[in-house]
Amino acid sequence: MKKIIISATLIFTVGLLSAQEGAKVVETIKGKVINEATNEPVAYTNIGLEGTLYGTASNAEGDFELKIPEELTSKNIYFSAVGYKNKTFPVADLFGKEFSVIKLGSQSYDIGNVDVAARSKVLIRILRMAAENTPYNFIGGPYNLVGSYRKAQTTNDTTQTMQNGIVTIYDKTGYTQPSKLDAFRSVKYAVKNDREYKEDYRFSTGLNNMSELLEFDWVRSGSSVLNPNLLTSFDLILEDEPVIDGEECWVIQFKQKKPTLAGSGDYYATFFEGKITVAKDDYSVKTIEGDIRSEQNSLQGRSLAVSNSSIKVKKNVSYHFTVTYASLKPELIQVEKSYETEGNQVKEQISLHIDQVQTTNVTALQSRDYFSGK
Repeated sequence: MKKIIISATLIFTVGLLSAQEGAKVVETIKGKVINEATNEPVAYTNIGLEGTLYGTASNAEGDFELKIPEELTSKNIYFSAVGYKNKTFPVADLFGKEFSVIKLGSQSYDIGNVDVAARSKVLIRILRMAAENTPYNFIGGPYNLVGSYRKAQTTNDTTQTMQNGIVTIYDKTGYTQPSKLDAFRSVKYAVKNDREYKEDYRFSTGLNNMSELLEFDWVRSGSSVLNPNLLTSFDLILEDEPVIDGEECWVIQFKQKKPTLAGSGDYYATFFEGKITVAKDDYSVKTIEGDIRSEQNSLQGRSLAVSNSSIKVKKNVSYHFTVTYASLKPELIQVEKSYETEGNQVKEQISLHIDQVQTTNVTALQSRDYFSGK
């Protein structure tokens, strides 16, 4: 498991330890929490006495120490960690031992052997855990992401245009408090031509589509299937339980029979489905992909309504998007789209590949480069 400093857990621990001051200690238990299958340490396990504020957490190596007050020697002690089954037993079982080894078993959802309704609840639980654990599994701000932008466009299968650039993203808060509002307030970006890296030179013409690309980072904005309040509006199916790069994962299909703006991010969506891959170990999101069809899109973005007087719109829009995550951040955001506009058939492929992460000497950007030009 990744060695991630979980600030929330540490705050919780400090609060619990402070509650122990002044109490008469009759036992001090020491030990280590490990994975029962691999014997690897389980970091940042929450450890406490049931029904009290007494507790601690294991460190990055799984080690812990807890002082037990005289009046609480009859309580049960619990061990709780993300991705593992909770373990509870009388704390007195650990008295008199110089060192205790606590083994936790991996959380297993026997999804195949439950009915449809129960299966849906399990999948909702998995996606809810993925959302709740975002602050622990992804990078916190402030930081800069530096990436490569590419847009290829073909009109009527003949005319081709290409835009390439370097994008610098500034995120003040990162993934510590994912929401659309926080992402809008905290995420800024600058776009520059990759061949002439000058302060005031951007793409030659048109919109750069960066905001639309970043909207697909649902982990950052807590959107769609990563918004717990929307989960009941989706049909969820467990597609597979593969091992990816040594990690056991769930691949969950999702679909909205009647697509909504909140679910799909598209104001005029008529079709919306996709799948999300979540690691079993820590509930981190690995990939999100989906397909959307829409009656029309505004030129300024798929989430915006089009006025009746609008002439220039994208009609009969169909697109596929892919987002991959690695090393606590998004790695690739890509959209392949086709649509009609002003009698022309257009195909686009737009992508952003993150190449660098900067957490020191961060450049704090103040705006977004929505348009090209000075």
